[in-house]
Amino acid sequence: MRVLITGGGTGGHLYPALSVAGLLQELDNHCQILFVGTSDGLESKVVPGAGYSFRQIKAGKWPRKISFQGIRDLASLGKGYLQGVGIIREFRPDAVFATGGYVSVPLGLAAVTMKVPLFLHEQNSIPGMANKLLSRWAEVIFTTFKTDKGSFPEKAKLVHSGLPVRSEILKSDRSKGLQYFGFNPNTFTVLVTGGSRGARRINQVMSEVYRQICQGKTKLAPMQVIHLTGSNEYQSFCHNMDQVGINDHNIGKLVIKPYLEEMEYALNAADLVISRAGAATLAEVTAVGIPAILIPYPFATGNHQYHNASYLESRGAAILIPEKELTSDVLLGEMEKLAGDFSLRQMMAEHSLSIGCPEAGELIAGVLLDVGKKSHRTSRRDKT
Repeated sequence: MRVLITGGGTGGHLYPALSVAGLLQELDNHCQILFVGTSDGLESKVVPGAGYSFRQIKAGKWPRKISFQGIRDLASLGKGYLQGVGIIREFRPDAVFATGGYVSVPLGLAAVTMKVPLFLHEQNSIPGMANKLLSRWAEVIFTTFKTDKGSFPEKAKLVHSGLPVRSEILKSDRSKGLQYFGFNPNTFTVLVTGGSRGARRINQVMSEVYRQICQGKTKLAPMQVIHLTGSNEYQSFCHNMDQVGINDHNIGKLVIKPYLEEMEYALNAADLVISRAGAATLAEVTAVGIPAILIPYPFATGNHQYHNASYLESRGAAILIPEKELTSDVLLGEMEKLAGDFSLRQMMAEHSLSIGCPEAGELIAGVLLDVGKKSHRTSRRDKT
């Protein structure tokens, strides 16, 4: 069978799609996968690197008001739709799986027009515009969180699957993570990440936290830190750290990278995660079971990151700090509390694990294969 997968722009849309693609080929080694995305999204670099076929199309935001930019976006959507129809005619997929983002709209509409079964995955607690639009035609909408039925059409078939995480994360363990970074297993380890694009505010506040640690203004013992700045922030962050004399000699051990492909090692090494609250990040954190300090991105559509973080906090798996309340003193206080209380971290880790859905990818892949194979058999009969 053939499955066309679309969704991207950020890691939150892309990595769940990659996870499902890998499982589809594990479960059916004859399954052919084609990814479709945009030229400027993360998918254009990551998907070919992962060994999958990739096609580019045009896409733009769904216009919410009449404006010059809205007209341009609508034109891009129209062009992307026609490109999508052409790709579907050529590839002849048995199913289309969309994980959100602008590129999902033209491909999803093309799938509906061509009568190819469409499946959606909604990562966040508040559905995005792309999935809201396409939901009326979807065979199944998989959700990360237990979503209010009112968020989608009355007849929509919702399946609470959780969010697929990469198999490498589930197969790794703490010893492998520590070995990868050359870390001491007896030293408190922190992972700081702002997601695939980084988070300037988290970087700024963590710089001040590091400065206070270097000046001895904290109860924290020397620790091990993996800090992922995001590609755009990396140079300025490193320059700022050099300017104030912060290095791993006066913190413990500090690993600074713009981005990390091998996130399985960072996640499995960490005793604490400090991050934004994107759904993909939270799915990985809960699959491994790590206490978290979450600083939601305040400008996310529908404030969905705040709702994501609130879901974990209400279940005892995380501490939520709104960005407007984020200071180095506040963050340092929470870090000190967690670093000094193993029982609290252990309890939060257990709550985190209870939320995680490590089987999400297998559930989604199984449904796609079942429906896709039926579609494949039907299309073959129609040709005879």
